[in-house]
Amino acid sequence: MRGNPNPRTDHLVKTQQAPKWNNLPTKALRVPEIFLEEIESYARSLDGQCSPFEAIISALDKLTSEELAQIKLAIESLSDSVEAIALSLTPEEPQLSDSEIAAYTAKFGFVPSKYQLAIADWILRGKGHGCCNSVAGSGKSTTLKIAAKTLEESGLRPSEIKICVFGKLNAQDLIKKFGQAWKESISTLHSAGFSLVKKELGIRSSYDIDVNGQKYKRIAQDLELIPKRGNPVGRLKAEKIIGNDNDFLKLVDLVRLTNQQPTQQVVTAIASHFEIDDIWEPDLIARWTEYCLRIGEEKAINKECLDFTDQIWLPVKWRLNEAKWFKPYKFVLVDEAQDLNAAQLELALILAGSTGRILAVADPRQAIMGFAGADNKSYENIVSRTSAVELPLSICYRCPRSHIQLVKITHPHIPIEPKPDAKEGTITQIDKDDVEKLIKSGDFIIGRKTAPLVSLCIKLISQGIKATVKGKDIGESLKKELDQIAKLPGYNFKFFNDAIAQYRQTKTQQYLGLDNEEDLLDKLKDRLQAIAAIYQSQPQAMGIEDLKSYIDTLFSDDNSPITLSTCHKAKGLEGDRIFIYKPEDMPMRWKNQQEWQLEQEQNLLYVALTRSKSELFIVGYPDWYTPPPEEELVIEF
Repeated sequence: MRGNPNPRTDHLVKTQQAPKWNNLPTKALRVPEIFLEEIESYARSLDGQCSPFEAIISALDKLTSEELAQIKLAIESLSDSVEAIALSLTPEEPQLSDSEIAAYTAKFGFVPSKYQLAIADWILRGKGHGCCNSVAGSGKSTTLKIAAKTLEESGLRPSEIKICVFGKLNAQDLIKKFGQAWKESISTLHSAGFSLVKKELGIRSSYDIDVNGQKYKRIAQDLELIPKRGNPVGRLKAEKIIGNDNDFLKLVDLVRLTNQQPTQQVVTAIASHFEIDDIWEPDLIARWTEYCLRIGEEKAINKECLDFTDQIWLPVKWRLNEAKWFKPYKFVLVDEAQDLNAAQLELALILAGSTGRILAVADPRQAIMGFAGADNKSYENIVSRTSAVELPLSICYRCPRSHIQLVKITHPHIPIEPKPDAKEGTITQIDKDDVEKLIKSGDFIIGRKTAPLVSLCIKLISQGIKATVKGKDIGESLKKELDQIAKLPGYNFKFFNDAIAQYRQTKTQQYLGLDNEEDLLDKLKDRLQAIAAIYQSQPQAMGIEDLKSYIDTLFSDDNSPITLSTCHKAKGLEGDRIFIYKPEDMPMRWKNQQEWQLEQEQNLLYVALTRSKSELFIVGYPDWYTPPPEEELVIEF
């Protein structure tokens, strides 16, 4: 008998005409193959990853009522399965015996959480790849150690395991925690990629090739595309191809980081996504970018020079996993995976090859580096590309209960929970003028914008309080802005305030009519206010170089008695007492803001709220915080 014998769909009208979709269902569920991705997206929305109907509404609009009835029934059937799967992914609290507790304590120095034990169990008994969906303060580094120990006890040698972290200092810190036996296994992705490039080129020592961050700047200068000594204006600006020479160099980086070919369409898309506003001839920019990259690749092949992005890009471009000498790792652990860019994800996949397994540890709500080239959907892409099992890591060991309660109000979709013995902690709302009275050594002050932090830091220093703003690179960007101001026609340091006003007017004219005009103007205002505050604090300065020297003392990558930090720089920091300065700036919103930008602005607020181990001071009156009445009971977890 032809037809559908399934009693759940037997009542539907049977049509004699051929279905309108090209791919007939081949699985147990009566659902067309073309809708599997959309339905999976809907199912993922149940754990807060996306809006339920955003991904499928356009497809549903094209269906007939009969087709909609079949899809509805398929989704209902799938939802039952999804609920069962979701329940199975949340591990129950294990009932450990005294001997098991003693064994875990001897092995790790503590008893792992139920989530960490579930991850260890997946490593031993599971298959394929995994993605650890963690929250702030959940012990991601500790979980990596548990994973590494578990793998070692299963019979793998450290040399068969690769642990990739962000930043050289993080790698060094992890080696101290793991022991010297893991020294060769733990590195940054850049270092891992560099090792592959050296192997391919037959380079024995890192000192045998120049690694220089100015590589592509020098290539562009040699081609007379951008200014160099003796040639104040490059071809790109002279021929009105681009408005800012540094933006061309940024595009050279972003084409590689996004792992794309430099076509006109790609350049236009990158410029739109990363808000590079003065791309006037995208076709010519694409051609010059391709030419610079070709020269850069030749310099690498000839063992002349690499830059840091080459270390990620070239192993991917050259497909070094297909080289005869290549040997994949049996297990690859990737930390901070929510901030991978497209090229880094490809490199991680290369390291594992076709036979190795990957465990990516990520907090998708701390994805805040999209502006710098990171893939804002890195976590979702890892899960999709590798068909990874999602493993929750939901206990926050850093924050007190009251702080987590606030996070649950501001970010209700985040499954964060306090540790069982978490203290209550305090949240205090204060005025801006109270900061100087309450601040003490060891405190951190976090804000969204640079200028308010610079002004406050200068004020604290003037009162004899040792303070710095975290991030030498922020200082470097302000110094570059000073150089641009000094290039204005008729510039004179004696009339520096007038020069700032002229520079603001010039940039405002450039931004006029752009989709992201409001955002660009807001960022410009922040930078220029910071520069103005620095200038006003240095009445003895005789020129730009004096201001640059002061900037070098004001910004630091090290912590000081009082450390002021933007939210971006605060990621990874923690302290007993945290001040959120100008909280009304979070989350920032502006006209024509892209969806990924708003999402990352909300993530920045989450980062700020999860830095404190004891006391949180909210310096202002944001709309996302209302002090609870004294008699109000604290929510129990």
